[in-house]
Amino acid sequence: MVESEARRFTNQPPPDGTALFLIGMTLPRLRHPRAWLSVFLAMPRMLWYLKANAETGLLSARLYLGSSIMVVSYWRSAEDVRRFAADGAAPHLPAWRRFTKRFADTNAVGIWHETYVIGEHETIASGMSPRGLSEAVGAVPVGVGTATAAQRIHQSVESMGSSA
Repeated sequence: MVESEARRFTNQPPPDGTALFLIGMTLPRLRHPRAWLSVFLAMPRMLWYLKANAETGLLSARLYLGSSIMVVSYWRSAEDVRRFAADGAAPHLPAWRRFTKRFADTNAVGIWHETYVIGEHETIASGMSPRGLSEAVGAVPVGVGTATAAQRIHQSVESMGSSA
């Protein structure tokens, strides 16, 4: 296990913006493993593909297991997410077509997703390795001008203004 640094950090404001994409699944009927297992196994294939192909625009992704299964991912842009989803040569579109043909609206497995274009934001973490936006776009130590949430929000606004 990698030991984390006991220091506070925030993210480097991305110059061209970033998109947050959340995707998850629920198992409303455990007695239909063929449905949810095929959906569950499709996600690692997509993540391996995205990580191996930097031009897709994926910056980072993490899988979370709880009452549902969710992947939190950061992308260069929402357009990159849409481009990947529609690419017939990438693993998403064939998996989506199989899902809609076999399992959509059956209540055998539930899936959802949300896309957010990140504008004003602030992040901070302490005593752990970078996560979330800091992991995706780069972590920097908290210092002069980034010590408070208000300063970090202001920095994100300034960054957006300089890229427009």
